[in-house]
Parts: sequence; structure tokens; C-alpha cells
Amino acid sequence: MSPKKEQKLSELASKYLNSRTDTRTAQPLTSKSYATDLNQFLRPLGSEAIFFQNGRWFARAQIDKIPRLKNYKKVQLANLLLELLRKAQAKWSVLSPASRNRKIACLKSFFKWLLAQEYLDEDLSAHLISPKVPERIPRFLSLDEVLALIKCLSRESHSRAQRDFLLVLLLYGAGLRVSEAANLRWANVDLSERTLRVRGKGDKERQVALVPILASMLSRQKRSGEYVFGEKPLHTRVAYEIVRQSGIKAGLLKPLNPHALRHSFATHMLSSGIDLRVLQELLGHESLTATQRYLHLSLENLTQTMEAHHPFGYKKEGES
Repeated sequence: MSPKKEQKLSELASKYLNSRTDTRTAQPLTSKSYATDLNQFLRPLGSEAIFFQNGRWFARAQIDKIPRLKNYKKVQLANLLLELLRKAQAKWSVLSPASRNRKIACLKSFFKWLLAQEYLDEDLSAHLISPKVPERIPRFLSLDEVLALIKCLSRESHSRAQRDFLLVLLLYGAGLRVSEAANLRWANVDLSERTLRVRGKGDKERQVALVPILASMLSRQKRSGEYVFGEKPLHTRVAYEIVRQSGIKAGLLKPLNPHALRHSFATHMLSSGIDLRVLQELLGHESLTATQRYLHLSLENLTQTMEAHHPFGYKKEGES
């Protein structure tokens, strides 16, 4: 193979991200997360190395600390990457296993791309070990807490309150991910059939039925742009804050987040007897394993109910 043109490692990183976009192998939010991880990985060589503009990723030309790889000596590139990897792993050691795994997944994908493009002779991803993430049972609301939340949000009628109420209903009433709700387009809302078409992880599309209260809220929502929440998608940070403030208004004891509403939807549906495979489709899970954790929640809830109400259940001291 003829020697490649002189480039910087930051330019290779931007090429890698653009290749993912061109082949549609990643959602925009995933590419943005990977860009953040790659910038952190390259930080010892300078400040932010890659940036996004007009739909493409670019390398910052003014960063002189990032060395050019002369004629792409593969050993030189491999040694540079391994040096950066040692520094990154030392910094990332304090992160949670889930956060480390995301960064490791990014680097594994980047290293495999470099190998496929023949910038490397060996797969450096063998130097990356993903920590085991302990299975965490997601927090969910009780039915009483959900009813208190809905009752509180339904009292106000001004436009911002209606927007907040609609967001909560999309998360709990339809079980959407926060990114799915924030990016929902009117073109994917069918009020006559009372359904939504949702594009989720892996660009996978699914159809979700609308409960009456959600269909009613959507029919009353003012259409001021392509998206349900306006001319642009609702920023996820804004969505998180809306949900958090909604929980405070309703007097919930623990902070509320969008994930908790989606988890509550899944848990309550399963407790009501829905088939696990149907729930998998509603949630847009690729595998049944991701859905099965809600089965543990349902069983735990059943155990607590038995202990509280069965004559042989555990009782506090002094109770008759």
C-alpha cells in the first residue's frame, strides 16, 4: 500500500466520526458523545481537537501540539495511541463503570476503524478492558405518586404548563425515551389512529398507541413548527429540568427524572399483566434481556405487597 498523506491524529478522529455519519451507523447523540470522548482522549496533545459545524466534523488546524504522522508509520501511530490510552485510563479510573464502558466502546470503535482503514497493523482494542457494570434496578414511581403528579400538572392551563404536562405524558403515558420525546415530529403523530411512530436507538422505528389523555393533550398542543415542541427539538437538558421541576411541584420526596417516568411506565404495565414481549416492543428494546429487569421490579413489588398484607407477613414491633 502506498504511503498515506501526512495528517494529524485529530484529522483521523474527525474522519472516523464523519464515516459513522455517512454510513448511518450512529445516532447524532451517540456521535456527539463519541466526539466528547475523543476530545478527552486527545486532550494531552492540546485543547479541543475536533468540532462540529454544518453537519460535519472537523479538526482544529491551530493545535500545533498534535504531531503529524509522517507517511503514516504504523508503529509511530500505535505508540502514540497507547501512550494516550495509558493517560486516559488513569483519568477515567474514577468514573462509574457505565461511564467508563461508554468511553471504552468509543475507543474500541475508533481503533477498529483505524485497523480497517489500514492506518494500523494491529487491533489496539485488545488493550481495552470493559469493567463489569453491576445490574441496577431503576427507580420508579408508585401509582399514587404518578396520580399526584398528573393531578398537579393538570391544574395549570398556560402554554408552558401544557408543554410540561405533555412531556411528562409522553414519557409516562407512552414510555418514550427523553430523546425520543424531545425529537418527536408532528409528521409521526397520527391522531385519527391514536398512534405515534418513534425512531429510537439504532435507528429502529416502532409504533406506540396513544392513551386518551395523551391523544387529547396532543390535539390541543399548538403547532408552531415541524416538531411537537416547536421549530426545533426540545433540548434534553431543558426536558430534564422540566421533569425535575414537575416532581418538586407535585411534592414528590425524591428528585424526578425522565428515566424514572419511562421506568414507571414499564413497571406499571408489567404489574398489570402485559406480556413481556409486547412490553419489549413498546419500549423499543433490541433484546428481551433489557426488558427482563422490569420483571425483577414486578416480583419485588409483589413480595413487598405480600409482606405488608398477608397474615404471615413481617410486621413492625407493637403491631397487632
